[in-house]
Amino acid sequence: MAEKEFTGKVVLVTGAASGLGRAAALRFAAEGAQVCLADLNAEGLVETARRITAAGGESASCAGDLGDPAHCAEAVATAIEAFGRLDVLCNVAGILRFHALAKVTADDWARLFAANVSAPFFMMQAAMPHLVETKGNVVNVVSTAAFLGQAYTAPYSATKAALLSLTKSLAMEFMHAPVRINALAPGGMMTEMVQTLEFPQDADQSLIARYIGLRPPAQPEDIVEPMLFLASDRARTVHGACYTADSGITAG
Repeated sequence: MAEKEFTGKVVLVTGAASGLGRAAALRFAAEGAQVCLADLNAEGLVETARRITAAGGESASCAGDLGDPAHCAEAVATAIEAFGRLDVLCNVAGILRFHALAKVTADDWARLFAANVSAPFFMMQAAMPHLVETKGNVVNVVSTAAFLGQAYTAPYSATKAALLSLTKSLAMEFMHAPVRINALAPGGMMTEMVQTLEFPQDADQSLIARYIGLRPPAQPEDIVEPMLFLASDRARTVHGACYTADSGITAG
């Protein structure tokens, strides 16, 4: 039997309690990785860990607010203590809200930047020494909102553009280190978070059409496949890149 692609590797996935993060954690485990699960939602982590164990995999969990740098350091420490190394960091955790400009509060702004920019930044800061040691890599989940103008998502889009810029800037900073840093930009995707979102009541419906691709929205499992590629040794020449998996939203 052929060896699974991530056998012997340790992968840390943020946002692993649900949605894309859970799908990624399950898939990495199915491919032989030992997986460290991080999320604010402790109950969701228990369920993800249960599914990994039921399928014969191994995991460790760290529940906490990744907007706090101390929790980021704790998540990395959990992976090292449980498995002795770290090969891949997948920054999947994030939040999405639709806001009209006039309704954005300082708290809205701060929460989005804490979850979508500060958390992945401090996760990378904590993980990088270990990733350099194992010649590992980072996959940051951004969004097509990072480079497309979209109504009612100005704060969210700004956070994803910031994370894409962080990805490319750190790729340059670590150009001569044995580590790779890339981004993955999904378009529309059916997750629990997306299904509960609402546009502002007075939203201009003609501006919302941009969110709807010509093809059906992706499932989390669809987006996991390019994530696995970026995290794998097959992508050894891919560094500082942003892969889109958007069902054609950015095609025209």
